[in-house]
Amino acid sequence: MGLKKVLGKGVLMLTGYATVVASGFAIGVGGAAEAAGPMASLSYWVIGGLATLATAFVFSELATMFPKCGGIWEYTKQVFGKDHPVSFMLGWIYWFALLFGLNVELVSVGIYVHVLVPAIPQWVGSVVCSLIFLAVNRVGVKLSALVEAAFGVILIASSALFVVMGATMIDPTNYQPFAPYGTVEPFLQTLPYVVIAFCGFEVVATLTEESKNPTKDIPHALIGAAIFLTVLFGAFATVLYGLFPADGFAELGTDAPLIVVGGSLFGLAGIVWMTIHCFTGSMSTANGGVMGQTRVLYAMAREGWFPRSFSKLDENGTPTTALLVTAVSMILVSFLPIVTPDAWTLAGFLGVFGYGLCYMFACGLLIYLRVKRPELERPFRCPLVPVIPAIGIVLYALAIAFSGIQVIVVGVVWCAAGVAYYYLVGRRSRAKYLAEQGSETVVSPRNAAAQPAAIVSE
Repeated sequence: MGLKKVLGKGVLMLTGYATVVASGFAIGVGGAAEAAGPMASLSYWVIGGLATLATAFVFSELATMFPKCGGIWEYTKQVFGKDHPVSFMLGWIYWFALLFGLNVELVSVGIYVHVLVPAIPQWVGSVVCSLIFLAVNRVGVKLSALVEAAFGVILIASSALFVVMGATMIDPTNYQPFAPYGTVEPFLQTLPYVVIAFCGFEVVATLTEESKNPTKDIPHALIGAAIFLTVLFGAFATVLYGLFPADGFAELGTDAPLIVVGGSLFGLAGIVWMTIHCFTGSMSTANGGVMGQTRVLYAMAREGWFPRSFSKLDENGTPTTALLVTAVSMILVSFLPIVTPDAWTLAGFLGVFGYGLCYMFACGLLIYLRVKRPELERPFRCPLVPVIPAIGIVLYALAIAFSGIQVIVVGVVWCAAGVAYYYLVGRRSRAKYLAEQGSETVVSPRNAAAQPAAIVSE
């Protein structure tokens, strides 16, 4: 029994949208303003737009070439081979990106609850959110995607209403000075805040095996979501910085700036409105994180890299054990604020590290495959290769560089842990799987790198 093809184009597009419109923007917009002033709005339009469209084009080509649920891990196998350490590491790093880049929303849910009701500890709201989405995803991907689509509709309506209403209340003096802290360096300092706002929409590619018509629906969902998100975030940031002085965000902090701004503009109604908006965004992203993490674990386990129990599906087509492991990881991230007061920034920027590496590698894979395997069937072709993938590589490399040394160190430690797992545990687990499948020959890393780019999974 395999994954069920139950997802249509509309649900996939709303999933890509709803997975992203959350605290990555709602909280990060304050940090971006603190770094660059009103000029940060350009970063959402330019950097966010270019990076996100590059990612959408690249993943659309790769996902339709290799329609498997493993995402970047699956694409890497096609170049390096199934048993190569680089192939394993991309799956490992992508899981890391989903763990922090999307589960940071659990931290945000707890922050919102604590801001509104100080007597409730931050971790309580986070853990309750984890349990809710564990239950939703346990029922099956169709319900999970429908819940995600419902969140998407709410967020589209709320965001559009804020932009339209806010545009009539803009004070042009709030844009002056436009670049109070300089231009180049402050602009680059906004990159991690902007990138984490957009990251996560590519989770749609991990649902390829559950798409009714992946060769058409996946590109439509990815590119449509990328365009819509660029316009939304760019317009939202532009209006927001015109409503409230950019230097005032430093006083608001990064806990819940949209809620504070909503209250200052619309009173109690604005607080309620922005609270619902932020809650909906954070919960939608947390739900998308459950879907993505579970399927990456499932995809790697069914080829022997993790315990076989991770790849077992229940009667609903849900990989239950992988879902439980995901739930445990979510709850652990929920307790991060107990360890550090900068929990949101740390978790979010760790997501930038993981996503950035994966996106850069995906761009590199696409260029490599165009040169070395031009004969492969490509239902969708990324335009302007190698320019568009190269733009993605540069922008994500800069985002990682400006995330800070602490984030880079933690990310490198995680990569080192992945290397250790591969050599100490992963290869033995994989060999056992191959033996059970009737193939006792495990491809060595040296030989795997020389394998042809298009490989059929066992």
